[in-house]
Amino acid sequence: MELIEKIILALPSIIIAGIVAYIAYQQYEINRQKLKLDLYDRRFKIYSAAIALVRFANEPFLDERYKDITEKIDNEFTDHLSAAYFLLNREAFNTLEKISQEVRDLASAMESRLSTVEKSNQLQGSNTEECKDLNNDRRKWNSKIESIRQSLSKTRRINSIFLPYLYFRSLYDDHNRTK
Repeated sequence: MELIEKIILALPSIIIAGIVAYIAYQQYEINRQKLKLDLYDRRFKIYSAAIALVRFANEPFLDERYKDITEKIDNEFTDHLSAAYFLLNREAFNTLEKISQEVRDLASAMESRLSTVEKSNQLQGSNTEECKDLNNDRRKWNSKIESIRQSLSKTRRINSIFLPYLYFRSLYDDHNRTK
C-alpha cells in the first residue's frame, strides 16, 4: 500500500518532467530550424547581391558611368562579400571575390577607354601616328571590356556555387531525416 502511495505521489513529478523534456526538445528543433532559415536568408541576400552586381555590370551604359560600378561594389557588395567569408565555403567565397575583381577590372577598362577616346578627340586631325596608336588602344580596351562582360555573363557559376546553400527543400528534408 505504501508503495502505491509513493508511486501516486511521484507520478505528477514524472509526468511534469516528461512534459518539460518534450517542450525542451521541441524548442531545440524550432531553434535548429530557425538557425537554418536564418542562414538561408543571409546566403540568399549574398546571392541576390552577386546577381544584381553582375546584371548591373552587364547593362549597356556610357563609359562616363564607370564610377557607378565601383560605387555599387563599395556601397552594396563589399559587406555581402565580407559575410560570404563566414557563411560560404572557400570555393564560393573565392568565386565571389573573383567576380568582384572582374567588375572592378571592367570599371577600370571603361575608365581607360574613356581616357583614350578623350585623347583621340583632342588630337583629331593632328598627329596621325599618335591617332593610330590611340585607336589601337581603344580597340584593345573594347576587346578587354567585351571579354570581361562575357565572363561576367556566365551566371551559371554563381548559381552552381550557391546551389548547396539555397536548396530550400533541404531545410525541410533534413528535419524529416532526423525523426
